Parts: sequence; C-alpha cells; structure tokens
Amino acid sequence: LCSAQNLVNYSTCMCLVKGIFYHCTNEDDEGSCADHPCSCSHSNCLTRWSFMGALSLVLPCLLCYLPATGCVKLSQKCYDKASRPGCRCKSTNNTVCKTPDGKICSQEKTS
Repeated sequence: LCSAQNLVNYSTCMCLVKGIFYHCTNEDDEGSCADHPCSCSHSNCLTRWSFMGALSLVLPCLLCYLPATGCVKLSQKCYDKASRPGCRCKSTNNTVCKTPDGKICSQEKTS
C-alpha cells in the first residue's frame, strides 16, 4: 500500500527497525513493539530507544523519522480541515459533537 506513512517508514529506515524488533522479540500481541517501536507504552521502552539510538549511528536516516511522522500528521490534519469540513466524530455510536464553527450535530450509527 502506498501511503505517506509508508513512505516515511521506508525513507527513514524505520522498516528495518520494525523488522528487527519483529524477529528478535517474542511478543505475540497485536500491538507489539514491532508495530510501534517508538511507543513508550510497551515494555522495555528504554531498551528499544537505546537500540534505536545506537542504530542511528550506523543509519542516521532514523533521526528523521519523528520529524517526518510529525509532518505527515500535520499535513493530514491541514488537508482534512481544508477539504472535509463538518462534523467528524471518532466514535460511530450515538454521538453528539461540535463542528469547528460551534454548531452541535449528532451522528447515529446505521447498520
């Protein structure tokens, strides 16, 4: 799948780090550290960050991962704000939310 996040993963060599974590850890959970190596919520956070820091000496492109990911997220937010105005709620159940101009809208889940 060609996406902005995949472009960031491959251009900053984060796919290599994810592959190493996938093959060298014995976590079988869905949200393992191989999926989100920069997360601080999984176990062995200090070990993972130390490994990525040491690896960045050999692969300095890893240092661009966090700024590039931030740019992707910021670009997506700006694009969404400009091209998709209106109510967008995170939950699809019966929800009441506010639009950017302060109007209240409700969204009911339809199956």
